[in-house]
Amino acid sequence: MKKSKNAAVKKPDFQKGLTAFDAEDYATAVAHWLPLAERGNNEAQYRMGQLYARGLGVVRDFGDAAYWFRKAAEQGNPDAQFSLALCYANGEGAQQDSALPVRWYKTVAKANPVAADANLALLYPNGLGVGQDIAQAVHWYSQAAERGHAEAQHHMGLLHAFGQGVPQDHGVAAGWYRKAAEQGNAAAQHALASLYANGHGVERDMEQAIAWYERAAGQGFVNAQLALAVIFEHGTGVPADPARAADCYRQAAEQGHAVAQVNLGLLYARGHGVPQDYRETLKWCRLSADKGNVNAQFNLGLIHANGLAGQVDHAEAAVWYRKAAMQGNVGAQVNLGLMLAHGWGGRPELVEGIDWLRKAAAQGHTGAMINMAMLYAAADKANNPTQAYVWYIMAAAASQPGPDREGLEAKAHELGNRLSSEERHKAQVLMEEWKKDPKRVAMA
Repeated sequence: MKKSKNAAVKKPDFQKGLTAFDAEDYATAVAHWLPLAERGNNEAQYRMGQLYARGLGVVRDFGDAAYWFRKAAEQGNPDAQFSLALCYANGEGAQQDSALPVRWYKTVAKANPVAADANLALLYPNGLGVGQDIAQAVHWYSQAAERGHAEAQHHMGLLHAFGQGVPQDHGVAAGWYRKAAEQGNAAAQHALASLYANGHGVERDMEQAIAWYERAAGQGFVNAQLALAVIFEHGTGVPADPARAADCYRQAAEQGHAVAQVNLGLLYARGHGVPQDYRETLKWCRLSADKGNVNAQFNLGLIHANGLAGQVDHAEAAVWYRKAAMQGNVGAQVNLGLMLAHGWGGRPELVEGIDWLRKAAAQGHTGAMINMAMLYAAADKANNPTQAYVWYIMAAAASQPGPDREGLEAKAHELGNRLSSEERHKAQVLMEEWKKDPKRVAMA
């Protein structure tokens, strides 16, 4: 292991190193901890691993971090075992297979495994880290978990829940989650609550689910706050409680959770659990939309287009509809398409408007198909009877049987009677191409 460049202290002292670390004097922390680590002090070894992993007082080096974590882990230090498991789970360090020492080790190990193992430690101080190895990760997580390390127990639950490195088993996952949850691990409390809410590995029990969600939420765990909000808003397994839902959404929203922000805004729009106030809707949707939440962006478009929180502002509505439409929101694509095609708030942009309607139609939106048919049928708009005929037929095919469908079929029949045989053939070709790959045709 390479030596520290820091000046040696007369008598290394772990506690003095800790005091220096807390004071952000990392060079002094290294000066105290490195000699102790080299003498076999497992807590100092773990701390040196942390310093190398974070690049504090030393050059950041996952290889050296893994070296010291392993030294401490082999002495039973649960924090080091957990950290070493993370190294293996994440494959921390440089690319492994391209590194010359790794290739050397793999070659020598076949001919002389004893010599190779004796030199294996040389790989770590040279900044090579460890490769991703889920089996090693499971081994070290298990070691730490058995010693009561709450985060390791939570990770063991995750491994069993998703079947990574072990057979998928939600019952075993629940056992590990419970061990960590009872120690106060918020992530494990949330995970255990989710198992109870869905009946995975345990009997479905909303009372237990809510109890564990509440314990996690009480620690500020934002996903648990959101889960409780959804449960109380929709009355999932319990009576609906809009006021409580709003309170839970607010807790998560104030932590910056984009979904909670837009959902809280929508409660204000409906006046559920809170007084109806579109200004609050605007505030929370804007915070969420600025984070890229597509639902919030669409709702901002609606607010501005309809003047729900002030004056109608089609230009601002178009900005937010466009953001949502570019993320594939079908409602935004339709609304933006109609705004552009009809020139609401500005000069008509018929080509771009129809283009957005076509994208919505590719997602099966019947209204988009009908509006395209109407635009193509109008003499003062796109005025293309063949395209109008195509979209009335497509809209009719996508509609449920009944008067609306019959009306669309009648309009298609009326247009079809006016088309030449060549135009009807062209229409048939267009419909066949669309049916094969609507999204490709829409993007063309």
